[in-house]
Order: sequence, then structure tokens, then C-alpha cells
Amino acid sequence: MSGARTRRRRALATVALAVLIVAVPLGIYAWGRTSGTFRVRHIELHGARPAHARAVRLALKRRLLGVNLFGVSTARVRAALAAFPYVAELTIDRDFPDTLRVRMTEYVPAALVVSGGRWYVVASAGRVLAVARDTGTASPSVASPPEPGDSPSASSSLASAGQVTTSSPSPGASGSPSATSAGDTKGGASPAPAATSLPTPPAGVKLPHGTRALPVVVTAVPLTVGATITDTRVRAALSVLAALPRPLRRSTLGARATATSIRVMVNGGPTIEFGDTSRLAAKVLSLRAVLVRYRQHHIACTFVDVSVPDRPLGAPLLPAPAVQASSSPKNATNGAATGASKSPSPTPSGTP
Repeated sequence: MSGARTRRRRALATVALAVLIVAVPLGIYAWGRTSGTFRVRHIELHGARPAHARAVRLALKRRLLGVNLFGVSTARVRAALAAFPYVAELTIDRDFPDTLRVRMTEYVPAALVVSGGRWYVVASAGRVLAVARDTGTASPSVASPPEPGDSPSASSSLASAGQVTTSSPSPGASGSPSATSAGDTKGGASPAPAATSLPTPPAGVKLPHGTRALPVVVTAVPLTVGATITDTRVRAALSVLAALPRPLRRSTLGARATATSIRVMVNGGPTIEFGDTSRLAAKVLSLRAVLVRYRQHHIACTFVDVSVPDRPLGAPLLPAPAVQASSSPKNATNGAATGASKSPSPTPSGTP
């Protein structure tokens, strides 16, 4: 009989201890949520870029100072920063009794996307971070020729965006023949680059600090700040730009994307044909090898086709005498005899 009572007492003590273990923290939590002791009085911010830190800190103070620390969650902090689309990730740390620590990471601006004549700053993942302000002093727009596969609306967006920067001309050619992919080349002929143009931000467009020199991509799809770009062509162009070697990326003017290919233009460098985004890592490695080889021979390269990374193609910049020599003697004689001013014949695309 005494053994049964002992077991019953032990069971009751265990239950009482379990209730106490649960009730005491709940009681402290309930008291803490209503106590003024745990109100947020200090906010520490880590990870914000200097250009944004002041505005982010002010937004946090405006929404969270005086709020009970027990009631602050990651979702609540993110809601307080909803006006800042460049916020990528957030974590919080409650330092009782009155300090909130916020650690954040930001999307990195990767490109300028032109849509409907407006300039947007986007991240490599397609997140639209900001839209440029128009101060009303923009220079006259200059139309640029559409690429094959571009829609009329994309061409009009490009034309209304501002000045146009034109890539290097075809090596040894007065025209601009279309490039041929490596898989379609026969008889050892290398393609000549096509003339391609991209808009540059007009003087009247006010862009966020440090973004004016970013590469440019054009789209006809409307964009919204804080949303992710749905245009698959733009997403493909952004992935190619992000995969470029860093030294090359710094001098990249932008990319033009069609349904089947992405073409990258480099300031003072080659036009690069990537084809689609398949085997992108292999294509970048192939591009590196081609550029290194040209650099070792001190030859300027105007066009590289890595659409088939196992068989890359490159076109050198031919010096002026070589271009003159490519003209046939018959044409040169006729030109001298008639006194007519004629341009030399284009160098064949297969000329090394």
C-alpha cells in the first residue's frame, strides 16, 4: 500500500514540475510582452551598403522604436523595409532588454534594362532594384537598327532610350555581314561580326550612384520595381553577363538577346556570340582561351564565336594595308583610271 502511495506522489511531483517548467517561461513571456522594460530603444544595422544604410536605419527606427522586443519578428522587419527592393536577406537578433540587431544582404546591381524608354537597375537574378529619374534634360534620342528576331516594340524602346553606342566595325569590311555560328562554318571560313548598337543613358537620366556604367539590355516587357523580370531573353542575357570574367565585365557595353542567341558587346574589345545559355561555363572558358591566345600574339580581336565551345572562332583586326591589299588589282586599276572614289572591297570572312 505504501508503495502505491509513493508512486502516486512521484507522479504528481513529476506533473507539477512539468507544469512549472512550461508555465514559468510562458508567464515571463506574457509579462515581457506587456512590460516597458523590453521596448526597443537601440537598433544596430549590419550589412547595408553605405549608400542605403542611412535610409534603412531611419525606416527601421520609424517603424520599430518603442515596439516590444518580444513582438519583433523577421517578417515584421522585412515589412518595415518593403520600400527597399534591394534587400535580399534579413536576420534579426534580440539583445535583451532593449536592443535589436538587424543583419541584411543586398542585391548587387548587374545591368541597366531599358523598357518603354525608361531605365531600370536590375540584379543578375532579374530583380528590378530601381528606376531612373528623368530630370527633363535628356538629349535627343537616336534610333538604332534592330537585331534579327527583335520585336518592333523592343526596337522602339531602344530608340527612345537615348544616345547609341556602336560596336567595333567588321574587320576589313565596309559592310557588316551577319555572324555565322561555329557549328555552321565550312571550309575554314571564320565569321565577320555584325554591326550592333546599344543605347547609353542620356544626360537627363538620374541613375543611382555607380550604376551608369553598367551593361545595357533592352526589352519590350514592362518592368516594375521590386518584381522579377519575366522576359526570358533578358534573363538569358543577364545570366551571360554574370558569367563573364570580371575584367571583361567591367568593360562590357551590354548584350542583345534574340530567341536563339545572346551577343555581348565589349568597349574597345570584341563582339562575342554565345548562342543560347547551354554549356555557359564551357563557353566562358573557351572565350578566355581565345582572348589569351590573341593577347599573347599582340593581335586585336574584333569578334569571337563560342556558340560551340569546342570549336571557338575569332576574327582579328586587320591593319589598313591588309585591307587595301584585299582589293582586286582589276578594281584598283579601274578606280585609278576613272578617278572615281571607291572604297576597297570587303575582306572575305575567311581571311585570318
